[in-house]
Amino acid sequence: MTSDLESYGVSVVALSKDTTEEAAVHKERDALGLMLLSDPKLEVIRQYGVEHHKAFGFHTTGFIFFGIPLDVRPSFQTMAIPTSLLVDEEGTIVWIDQSDDYRLRSDNSLVFDAVRSAFPTAS
Repeated sequence: MTSDLESYGVSVVALSKDTTEEAAVHKERDALGLMLLSDPKLEVIRQYGVEHHKAFGFHTTGFIFFGIPLDVRPSFQTMAIPTSLLVDEEGTIVWIDQSDDYRLRSDNSLVFDAVRSAFPTAS
């Protein structure tokens, strides 16, 4: 998908709340060919208004025995709402797609339709 978007002059950049170390592991593990940026403090994520306050997760109080956290408790964590944005050369958001399910991302055909609509004379 990335090479097809490049024919329109579109670069793909992903942003997550992962640390740079976690992002590097993710990028290598999934063989991602895109720029992956880290926002562990959710500063940029909040600026775009895509912060999700009700994500369920787990945390530990720090007691670890042979590498296994023993005091793990469920909690709500703040994370980013899965969002795809198409931003033009001026920095204006020209298309947005969001999902309530953190596992889902925009469908490729939706993204290409948005790109073709925003840049009709490209390619």
